[in-house]
Amino acid sequence: MVSLRYFAPAEDVRDLVSVYYLFELSAPKFVDNERAAIAQLRFILEGDGHLSFANGSSFPVADAMLVGPSTGAMRFDVNGPFRMFGVGVLPGGWAISTKKSAADYADMAIPASDVFSQEIDKNLDVLRACKSPEEMVAWADKIYRDLKVRLKPETAAFAKMVDEWLSSEPSPPVSALMARSTQSSRQVLRMVNKLYGMPPKYLARKYRALRAARAYAENNEDELDELVDAFYDQSHMIREVKYFAGVTPTQLRVKEGETARLIDKRGALRGKVTPLVSET
Repeated sequence: MVSLRYFAPAEDVRDLVSVYYLFELSAPKFVDNERAAIAQLRFILEGDGHLSFANGSSFPVADAMLVGPSTGAMRFDVNGPFRMFGVGVLPGGWAISTKKSAADYADMAIPASDVFSQEIDKNLDVLRACKSPEEMVAWADKIYRDLKVRLKPETAAFAKMVDEWLSSEPSPPVSALMARSTQSSRQVLRMVNKLYGMPPKYLARKYRALRAARAYAENNEDELDELVDAFYDQSHMIREVKYFAGVTPTQLRVKEGETARLIDKRGALRGKVTPLVSET
């Protein structure tokens, strides 16, 4: 049995957290692809494994982990029984909790204690003692609510501007982002790298492919007709989807991996989470 359940964060922390999720596996082994994603904070409540990235690096899955933004599809290989509570960390959440550049952690999965100190490992005991996912979510909401006072208004405004730029069209040009900001081009590039873990051009490429992957999985022909013009041609779109989603468009339509099928359930949270989460 494989289960992946999503939970929306409280409204007052939705600029810090994308979603919470609880992944559970009763089988002895599970291997699958995982789409490119934003930074994640993952608490392994039971079991272990490895997480591999597009650049060939591989890291152990255990205890409390900080997973940086990924530049391509990942490979999730775990030993069951396995239980994991995860937090999708938005740029604002990254800024207030790490005070580090996300670019330095792209395609990496490290012990969370390396960044947050040994205190974070105590949270494993708290989460393991929770009697329901709702208890875990309430605990996480409180943590981020307490941290929110650290969020600088200018950081929140910058992340909102970048998110609106990414959502403005299937393949937004970097020039359009620069036009939205009063900062210099160099400052914008530095801040996007620091908060999102990659340059604006690559970030737009990533979300373009993830939108296409979701449209293929949902057999949304109208959206695919709009998206195809954002790529050089059909073969380019197929290559990009495979790189960022881990499978081809055909596989998304007819034999989508178990993890991808479960991830698609995030769409049910539309209106409760940022569109960049529910639509990719």
